[in-house]
Amino acid sequence: MSFLVPAFLAGLLLVGVPIWIHLTRRQRQSPVAFPSLMFLQRTPYTEENRRRIQHWALLSVRFLAIVLLVLAFARPFLDRSEEVAATGGGPTERVVLLDRSWSMGFDDRLEEARRAARDAISSLGPLDRASVIAFGQGASAVVRSTADGARLRAGIDTISLSSEATRYGPALKLAQTILEETELPGRELVVISDFQQNGWTGDEGVVLPAGTRLRPVRIGDGTAPANHAVSAVSLAREEVQGRERVTPTARLTRIGGDSEVQLTAELRIDGQLLQTQTVSLPANGAAALAFQPFTLSQPHTQGEIRLEGDALPDDDALRFVLSAGRALGVRLLSGPTRGNQGDLYLRRALAVSDGGSFDVVGLNAVPSAEVLDRVDAVLFTDRPVPGGVEGGRLREWVAAGGGVVLIAGERGRWPEELSDLFPGPLGGAVDREDGRGERLASVDFAHPVFELFAGPRSGDFTGIRFYRARRHQVEEDEATRVLARFDDGGPALTERRVGEGRVLVFTSTLDAFWTDFALQPVFLPFVHQLVRYASGRGEEIDAFTTGQVLDVSDARAMETAGLGEVAEAIAASEARVAFTPSGAAIPLDDPFLTLDQAGFWEIRPPGADEVRPVSIAVNVDPEEALLDPLDPEEFAATLGSASRDTGTEGARATELRRADQEQRQSWWRLLLFAAFALLAVDTIWSNRVARTTRRLKDAQATG
Repeated sequence: MSFLVPAFLAGLLLVGVPIWIHLTRRQRQSPVAFPSLMFLQRTPYTEENRRRIQHWALLSVRFLAIVLLVLAFARPFLDRSEEVAATGGGPTERVVLLDRSWSMGFDDRLEEARRAARDAISSLGPLDRASVIAFGQGASAVVRSTADGARLRAGIDTISLSSEATRYGPALKLAQTILEETELPGRELVVISDFQQNGWTGDEGVVLPAGTRLRPVRIGDGTAPANHAVSAVSLAREEVQGRERVTPTARLTRIGGDSEVQLTAELRIDGQLLQTQTVSLPANGAAALAFQPFTLSQPHTQGEIRLEGDALPDDDALRFVLSAGRALGVRLLSGPTRGNQGDLYLRRALAVSDGGSFDVVGLNAVPSAEVLDRVDAVLFTDRPVPGGVEGGRLREWVAAGGGVVLIAGERGRWPEELSDLFPGPLGGAVDREDGRGERLASVDFAHPVFELFAGPRSGDFTGIRFYRARRHQVEEDEATRVLARFDDGGPALTERRVGEGRVLVFTSTLDAFWTDFALQPVFLPFVHQLVRYASGRGEEIDAFTTGQVLDVSDARAMETAGLGEVAEAIAASEARVAFTPSGAAIPLDDPFLTLDQAGFWEIRPPGADEVRPVSIAVNVDPEEALLDPLDPEEFAATLGSASRDTGTEGARATELRRADQEQRQSWWRLLLFAAFALLAVDTIWSNRVARTTRRLKDAQATG
């Protein structure tokens, strides 16, 4: 028997208090009135029977109550350190990772995973501790580093299926932190999952502490079940008689199976069934399904394409949100044409876009302030930027968030009064007389204009030839940047940030007269990216993927991401809240909104059901439907670590975890309860004895 706080044993000296109470008592004599005491001698009052213990049983109860109280505060426990040391290894820190991604919804895999987690904690020794981590795309510690089996089991029971994809990296990083922080010598990691191959790359940078034992537990039989899904949707827009029409075309895929199947697909708009079609899906194949066009008239229109359900229902539906009239307002001011050149290529590039993303209008002058408020970008092509009233109006509009693109050409320039609006002065044109032309030697692929082309086989700018370009003097600073340079070092594309807006200068042309850029495959996507970036609005996003995070506090970033209406709705009222697909309300006090559920999220004032909400469509990650298994042994080998001698550390940890042993046994609760019970008995018993003694004395006095 050991005590966690042995100093409290000194309290056993208090057992003398009941004995002192029983052996001593204050004299309680009733005064007798007497005429005079001057002739009487005082005789000390003595009572021999007061010095003897009369109630041994009552004394024993009080004695035992005090002993139990002292022992309870001393926290006794049965020390099993030697027993643990004899088994070898010392106490162990065990971390259990439980996969809750949506692929675990196949059959009863999640419940099987919970049972495996309970088995993992059932074998904890008296000095061991355990943590439970639930993970999908992210990871969270449900219960952290405790020896309380009841808490661990309750934590496991609270883990539910999520809409997230499988990513092992975050969970392993969290487990690594817990295992590194523990002072226990033994370390064990239990990974419970269906081990999807796409959730692990091997480059997550996880390094487990030396000596960690890794035990993978596969859920399922390791085979990929048959699954069909709506993997993508194309939403082609067109304007018919002044009304916007949308034609959805869905891509349907099927993994597994051994024969062709007939499936029913539905198109729902704002919750109402609009169309139903039948489609044939081959085994391990795909098919495209085009629906009839529908009229888009309301903002934040919710659309959904759904297949009849299978064993993995999360990817059987794909959701999207559309709003009418979201094309970028572009105003084009062009100089005199050269034959059939001029702005022909630029206009045609902006006309070729999905759903008419650009509303291009040609003008001869800078529009009024009222018109500019509805414009996203103004393009000057081979013509001067005006000054005076028009220039002042343009300056105010750019500072408020507008975007200007100057395609310099021969005539592009600006007045001195607007020199602070542009990146730097333009010089004369430079000819390449050898006929080979200049090429782009450097491009900033980290910039939004060029990031689309950063990946391999995403576009080649080195093959473009520039036969003529304007000189451009630029001093780079926080507001001014050079985004692309020619091989002689001269700037090709520059940017200057002014207030909330931006101004870009392209020193050549976007036709086929000074360059062959317009004949290259990268021309069209480059023009789209250039105008979108200048406008400050990204391409409208019709759907998000679970796990994405929105910074709802940054209105400019939201607008750049195609969520301008969402940003406006949030800014319109401080009482706005986000409602999850399950109906839970999330106040938008936190700047970051994590889209962790698949379905339609809505942003509106609480209780204002009559207001048409701002909607955000969220779908599951389609990669999660790729159920090809990962070999658990290969997974364990990748994370394997060398063993080490833990003898000395084990002895130290055993001593440190005396508190864990006492907490696990918790005898002090029983002792404290027994002491209070005895004190209650003592109170009742002593009162009864006192009443009995008083009655006897009264009887003797009257007898």
